[in-house]
Amino acid sequence: MARKARSKRRKRGGSTGKFLAILFLIGIGLFLFWMFRHDTMEGTKPKEVKQTVPEKKQSIPEKKKSVVLYFSDDEGEFLIGEKRALPGAGSLQEEAKETVVELIHGPKGKLISTLPSKTKLIALQVDDQGLAKVNFNRNLTQDHPGGSSAEIMTVYSVVNSLALNFPEIKRVQILVEGKEIETITGHLSLNKPMDPNPKLIKKTEKK
Repeated sequence: MARKARSKRRKRGGSTGKFLAILFLIGIGLFLFWMFRHDTMEGTKPKEVKQTVPEKKQSIPEKKKSVVLYFSDDEGEFLIGEKRALPGAGSLQEEAKETVVELIHGPKGKLISTLPSKTKLIALQVDDQGLAKVNFNRNLTQDHPGGSSAEIMTVYSVVNSLALNFPEIKRVQILVEGKEIETITGHLSLNKPMDPNPKLIKKTEKK
């Protein structure tokens, strides 16, 4: 009887152990299934895209070239310089062109303009010898008021504004519609290139 009781206990203990083992395996299986599904769900979620704000580029200050433009005084006897800031960092010809264009625009102060208002710059070329050929339209001669003093102021306002601001320019020849001219109004010969004339510049007192 004792043996039968022991065998019954062993059978019960063995079945219980198997039951627990099965539950353990089921638990592991469920855990693994949950982990697999969790990873799958995480993988299918749309990823947040971080919007990157573009860095502001530091503005590079525009380079300026300071020049002195020469206009006539009230009496029409001397030239007086007026400082002007022009866009710089260009070629010699580009900066020289801009200088003449500003000269045509006239002074900003109380000085007298030396070029007729309808004058236009057609072209400007500087060769290797330092000769600048400045080509104007015919309004330079047609609209000029005349007179020896006014003609001198016109010619040397152009010549001095170029030669004294650009060391590369040694002489200036004035053309009209691409052709050489003898004179503007008959008082000053322009058959040859002109050298700058600093003596015509009036020295102003520094305040």
